[in-house]
Amino acid sequence: MPQPQPLSLLLIEDSKHDAELALIVLERAGYAVDAQVVHDRDGMEQALSHHSFDLIVSDFVLPAFSGAQALRLAREQAGQTPFIFFSGVFGEAHAVEMMRLGATDYVLKQNLSLLPKAVERALGEVHGRNERQRGTSALDKTDLQSRLAIEAARLGIWDYDPQADAFEWDARCRQLLGVPDSVQASWGLFLERVHPEDRERVRIGMQRVLDTSYSGSYTDEYRVALPGGRLRWLAVRGRSIAREGRCQRFTGVLMDVTSERLATQALRQQNVVLGERVEARTRERDRTWALSRDILFIADFDLRMQSINPAWSQVLGWSESDVTSMASLMEIVHPEDFGSTRQTIESLGQGAIVTRFVNRLRHVDGSYRWISWSAVPDGGMIYASGRDISRDMLAVEELAAANLKLTEQIEERERVETALRQMQRLEAVGQLTAGVAHDFNNLLVVILSSIGMLERELASMNVPPRMLQRLANVRDAGERGAKLTTQLLAFARRQQLEPRVLDLNEAITAMLGLLRSTLGSSITIETRFEDGVWPTLADPTQLELIVLNLAINARDAMTQGGVLELSTQNCRVVERSDRPEEPEPGDYVALEVSDNGTGMPPDVLAKAFEPFFTTKEIGKGSGLGLAQVFGFAKQTGGGVRIRTRLGAGTSVTVMLPRHDDELQREPAPPEPAPSAERVVAETAVSVLLVDDDDAVREVTAILLEDRGCVVAQASSGAAALALLEENAEVDVMLTDFAMPAMNGAELARRARALRPGLPVIFVTGYAELQGLDIGDAQVLQKPFNENELLDRIQRAARDVG
Repeated sequence: MPQPQPLSLLLIEDSKHDAELALIVLERAGYAVDAQVVHDRDGMEQALSHHSFDLIVSDFVLPAFSGAQALRLAREQAGQTPFIFFSGVFGEAHAVEMMRLGATDYVLKQNLSLLPKAVERALGEVHGRNERQRGTSALDKTDLQSRLAIEAARLGIWDYDPQADAFEWDARCRQLLGVPDSVQASWGLFLERVHPEDRERVRIGMQRVLDTSYSGSYTDEYRVALPGGRLRWLAVRGRSIAREGRCQRFTGVLMDVTSERLATQALRQQNVVLGERVEARTRERDRTWALSRDILFIADFDLRMQSINPAWSQVLGWSESDVTSMASLMEIVHPEDFGSTRQTIESLGQGAIVTRFVNRLRHVDGSYRWISWSAVPDGGMIYASGRDISRDMLAVEELAAANLKLTEQIEERERVETALRQMQRLEAVGQLTAGVAHDFNNLLVVILSSIGMLERELASMNVPPRMLQRLANVRDAGERGAKLTTQLLAFARRQQLEPRVLDLNEAITAMLGLLRSTLGSSITIETRFEDGVWPTLADPTQLELIVLNLAINARDAMTQGGVLELSTQNCRVVERSDRPEEPEPGDYVALEVSDNGTGMPPDVLAKAFEPFFTTKEIGKGSGLGLAQVFGFAKQTGGGVRIRTRLGAGTSVTVMLPRHDDELQREPAPPEPAPSAERVVAETAVSVLLVDDDDAVREVTAILLEDRGCVVAQASSGAAALALLEENAEVDVMLTDFAMPAMNGAELARRARALRPGLPVIFVTGYAELQGLDIGDAQVLQKPFNENELLDRIQRAARDVG
C-alpha cells in the first residue's frame, strides 16, 4: 500500500461541515493532511506569519472577509504557495477573474470530487517550477564558475568555423595576439601573428586537425611577434568537432606562458652553471680534505672508519692505515667519554645534526687530546669534522678558576654591601631612637622631679590619701617611661654601661631564683654550663635585664608550658657574617637561651631585632626586648644569633667578648649615701647649672635650692663661661652634654682653663660622650634620682675641699 503524501494545508473556511468534507476527500485521495483551519483575516495573517504551507484552499464568501482579499493577502505573504478557491459561488466569469488575479484553480463545492485533482495539479505546477528554478540556478552557477576560472587563468578564447571560414576572438585573445578590436579576425591574420620560425609548424598542426574526419584535440606552444619587437610565448589548447566526416567547429583557448618558458630557459642555464660549480667545488673539497688542519672522517654508525684525511697524523699521530684498520674509533676514545660518545652516535642514527660535541681521543704517544666534533648523517654514513681544542680547554679551566674566584669576590662584596645596608638602616633607626630617648629623658626629668617636690610638699599638708595615690601613679608611669628610654638607648647602644669582668656561669646561676619566680611553675628551667668559661667584660645589671627579657619571650612562646634551657660555652668566630647582629671574628663566651615553643617564621625572623616590632597582642609588649638584647650585645663588643624552626622552638645566643683580666669579685657594699637633709645640713654647695632646656634647668634648680644648694643658672656654654669670668662663686659645675653651639665637653675644658680643678658632673641621656677627655669628670644618667644627684654634688665638692 503506497505511503500517504504529506500535505501542509491552510484551509480558510467558515463552515465546519464543508471543512471536514474537504479534509476527508483529500485524505481518501492519499494525502496525509496537516491542516490549519481559519475563518477570518486575523486568523489567516497569524497562520501565514508563523508557518509555511504547501497549499492554501479558501472559500470565496467569508464573514467580514472575502476570497479576493484572502488571495491578495496570500500573494503578499506567501507568493509561491498555490491558492485554490473551494466555493459554492458559481460563475465562469467570476472563476476566470480569480484565476487572472493569481489563483491556481477554482473548484465548486458541488463538484467536491474534483478537489484532489486540483490539488494534484497545483502541487505538480509548484514542483515543476521549483525544478526549473533549480536547473536554472545550477546552469547559472556552472556558467559563473567557468567564467571565473577563465578570468582567473587569464585565458583567451577563440572559435573557428571552417565551413564559413569565420574566426572569433574574445578580448583576452586579441590582447595576447596583439590585435586591436577594430581589425577583423581571420585565419590568415592568426598565422601572420605567429613567429616566422614557428608559423609553418603551427599551420601544419592545426590543418591536420581540420582535415581529420573525427573530433580531436590540439596542443602546441609557439611565439608571436608583438609591436616593438617583443616576443610572447603562447600555449594553445583546442578541440575539433566533426560531423558527417567533416570538421564543423574548431574551438580552444590561448594562455600566456612567457614567464614559464623564460624560467625554464633560465633553469637550464643555471643547471649548466651549477654543474660547472659542482665540479669546481668537488676539486675544492678534495683540496680541503687534503689540506685541512681539522681531522675529518667518513665512518659507519659502528665508527668503522671508511676514510680519514692527512690531519690525523698531524693531530693524533695515527696514519690512515692505523685508523682504518681499527675495529671502531671507540678503541682510542677516553673511557670516561664512552657514554656520551655512544649517545651522540645514537642521535646521529636518528637523523640529528651534532655540533660542538667534545670528547677525548688517545694520541699515538698515549696522551689524550680534546676534540670538538661537528657531524651529520647521510646515506647510512657519518661525516664528521673534529678540531683539537686541548689548548682551549686548558684556557677554559684557567678561566673557570678565575671566574670562580671572581664570583666568590662578587658574592663577598654583595654580602658586605648587604650587611652594610642593614647596619646603616639599623644605625639610622638607632640614631633616631637615641634622639627621641634623649628628648624624652629631658621630659621625664621635669616630670619626676616635679612629682618628687609635690610629694614632699603635700606630705606635710592634710590632703586626701587618694591625691597622694594619684601622684604615686604618675610617678610609676614616669618611672616606666624611664625604663622604656633605657631600652631605647640600649638598642641605640647609647646607654650608660658600668662593665665589670664577670664569670657568666656564676652570673646566670645567681639569677635562677628570680627566673623561677618570674616564669612560674609551668616552665621548667634547665642549665648546661661549660666548665672553665672565659671571663667577659659586661654590665651585670644589663646582663640580668637581657636574660630576663629572653626568658619572658620564651615563656610567651610556650603557651602550654615547656622547657627553658640556659647554656654557656666558649666559642670562636672565624668568618665574618653578612648580618649586622652577628659578632665579628674573635673569641666569645656564648650564652644560649632556648625554648621548645612556637618558633618564628622567616618574615618574623627578618624583623626580630627592629625596635617596636612585636607579634604580641596590643598592650602586651613594647617590641623592644630583642632590640635591647641587640643593642647591649653590640655595645659590649659582641653579637647575637637566632636559630628557630616554626613549631619546634627558638634559640637565642648572646655572644660576649672574651676578657683576659682576672675576675672582679663583688666588692663590699658601699656605705649608704647620706640623706639629702644631712648633705644640706653639713654645707651649702654653690652649683653652676648649665642646660639649654629651660624646663629641665628650672626644675633642677628648684630641686637643688630646696636641698640647700646655691644655684647659678646658664642656658648655654657661653653664658656659663661669662659667669665664671665674673668670678662667681662655683663649687661644682653641673652641665648637660648635648647642647647647641658648645657641648658639655668643650664647656668643661674651657671652664677648667678658667678654674683649674673645677669639679664637673655631666647630666645626659647618652652613654657615648664623644670628645670627652676630662678624666675625673662624672656622668649621671637622665632621668636621675634626686638623692643620687645631691650625693654626687656633695662628694664632688668634698673631694675638692
